[in-house]
Amino acid sequence: MYVEQSVWEVMVKALTLLMVNDYPDYIDAGEWARSLKARVSGLDFRLWPHSGDPGDIELVLIDKGTPRGFFEGMTRLRAVAYLGAGIDGLQLGELPAGVGVVRLATRELASEVVQYIVLRVLCQQRHVFEYAVQQTQKRWRPIAPRKISETGIVILGAGRIGGWAARLFAELGYRSAAWSRNPKQIADVACYAGAPALKEALAER
Repeated sequence: MYVEQSVWEVMVKALTLLMVNDYPDYIDAGEWARSLKARVSGLDFRLWPHSGDPGDIELVLIDKGTPRGFFEGMTRLRAVAYLGAGIDGLQLGELPAGVGVVRLATRELASEVVQYIVLRVLCQQRHVFEYAVQQTQKRWRPIAPRKISETGIVILGAGRIGGWAARLFAELGYRSAAWSRNPKQIADVACYAGAPALKEALAER
């Protein structure tokens, strides 16, 4: 099961929470602990790898992925709340039966990912990487950027984040398209669905 929920809807029901923080310079686990304890009475907040008895854990909060065997012994586990933009790093096959994976559907998280997507496209279109190389060589050679109206963008995956990115590219004037497994409708975006349509989407960009 993979659903979207508010972070509080999930955490308020868990008394023993284990957080795995792979980005300590970016995510302040102490701030998470203080904030959650202020909202959830009696919350037992643990930070991996100091997880204690795995049989106590009811909710895992994670931002990247899990090593093999991570869920062993978590007999009371009810859900895994994922802070990242995807779940590729999770060992889903090792989850106990009946445990749900919850994506924390916050606008802030989605906005951050969309910003990175737009940044990467703009850097490519405006030749930022080439200029960075020129800078190290102490030279300057102007490179004509591609016109937005002549630049096609295909977003693979038209969910909450992908759909937002596709709409934003359309608003900026790109020839925006989105592909997904299931049919979607996004304003001003050419939408494709299913495996046969993938080649078509890529070819037309």
